[in-house]
Amino acid sequence: MSLGVTANKKKNGALLAYIAKNIPGINLRKLLKIVYLIDERFMELRGFPLTWFDYYAWSKGPVALEVYDVKNGAFSEYVTCHKNEEGKNIIDSVLSHKYHVLKQMDIYSPYEMGIIDEVMFKYENHTADELSELTHAETSLWSQIVKENNIQFVDGKSSVLMPLQRLNGGNIDKNETYEEALEYMQFCNNTSIC
Repeated sequence: MSLGVTANKKKNGALLAYIAKNIPGINLRKLLKIVYLIDERFMELRGFPLTWFDYYAWSKGPVALEVYDVKNGAFSEYVTCHKNEEGKNIIDSVLSHKYHVLKQMDIYSPYEMGIIDEVMFKYENHTADELSELTHAETSLWSQIVKENNIQFVDGKSSVLMPLQRLNGGNIDKNETYEEALEYMQFCNNTSIC
C-alpha cells in the first residue's frame, strides 16, 4: 500500500468525495486521471505530490491502485461506486449534501484547495479518453516510463511504477523538497502524531 492510504487516507478520501460531488456522474477512469493530474500539478508547483499515491503505467495512463480499487469498496467511508447502463463505474460521494463534502476539505490549506479546484475545473468537461491522451503526450512521464521499460500491457495493466519525483527533473531545490516531504510522510505513517 502507498503512503496515499497508510498515511494520507483521510485527506485522499475527502478529495475523492469532493471530486465526485463537483463532477456529477464521474466515471472511475476519469477520476483516476483527475487525481493524477492534481498530483502532477502539485509536483510542478511544490516538488511533491498532494496524495502520495503510487502510480502505475497502465495502457490508458497512470493508475493509483487504491483509487482503482474504489470499484471494490476502497474509500467506502467517502465514495461509492455503481455501474451505469453502459457498464461504466460511476463514483458518488457518500455524503449527499455539498456542504458536508466541502466541510471535509477543511483538512486542506486554501493554497491546496486553489490547486485542486484549478485542476478539477480545468478538466471537468473532458472525457476520460481525452484525459488519457493528455497523460500519453510524448513528453509525459507515462510515455517515458512505457518507452524505457518497453512495457507490454497484460489486460491493459502493468506493474511498472511511475516515480513522480522524476517530474522534478534535475531541479535540486525541488528534489530536496520532495525528499523532506517524503521523510515527513514516512514519519506520519509510523506515528499517530500527524
